[in-house]
Amino acid sequence: MGSAKFRQTFNLEDFIRPSRQCWQNAHHWLFKRGVVLISNELDKDPKTVSKMFDDISPTYDVLNHILSMSVDVGWRNQALDELSPGQGEVILDIATGTGDMALLAHKRTGCEVVGVDISRKMIEVAVNKWSERYPGDGYSAIEGDALHLPFPDGTFGSAMVAFGIRNMVEMGSFLDEVRRVLKKDGRLAILEFSVPSYPVVKQIYLAYLTKMLPFIGGLQSGNRTAYDYLSHSIRKFPSPSSMEQLFEEHGFIVKRSIPQTMGISHLYVLGK
Repeated sequence: MGSAKFRQTFNLEDFIRPSRQCWQNAHHWLFKRGVVLISNELDKDPKTVSKMFDDISPTYDVLNHILSMSVDVGWRNQALDELSPGQGEVILDIATGTGDMALLAHKRTGCEVVGVDISRKMIEVAVNKWSERYPGDGYSAIEGDALHLPFPDGTFGSAMVAFGIRNMVEMGSFLDEVRRVLKKDGRLAILEFSVPSYPVVKQIYLAYLTKMLPFIGGLQSGNRTAYDYLSHSIRKFPSPSSMEQLFEEHGFIVKRSIPQTMGISHLYVLGK
């Protein structure tokens, strides 16, 4: 297979009959640079992702808690416990969505939160929720790309991203950008879905991801495609050990790596 050639692209379908070793080598080389090889079914184009989240924003909160059976609240609390932001800090909430993580952080710590999200309609939901519960200051939200954060170097002591890193086109570039805006001893908490390693739990979870989640999500939101994307993005997401390696290669120290609820979710706590 030494003569096998690859086209200059990152989609699986564009590789011409690689051997298993060629495939592993290509995957490793690209993953080290923060590029995850995906199939053409998973479109991470920022405009596509933004529109998808715009479309499901009205039903997002209700469906999120139904589909997770509200277990996600415990995951978020654990992330804040581990992040442990200092008094008076301003926390950066990347992929802030409808503001659940920001609201919880402010409620627990009193810290001001700055949210960034690519979806304008998700931000509108977040701002409305905030104004109902905490009228006045404490939260500001910016429509923007997480790969190009509009902040000076060393702005934040703490940053967090809940269930958003898998939507990044280039995770390596994202990590570099977050590291740039963190202070010298800054901390980053990342919550993300994962596929359990326990065989029985894994089988049940994959059946749920591929059948029930897209059906229920599509039925309630009117957008089956968005929940097919969610299912696919979780199944294709790199393993915790691969993510830990990526974090270290982009200058972070992995302080904590914690599987949650038998590995359905995973919490990473990183130091700069």
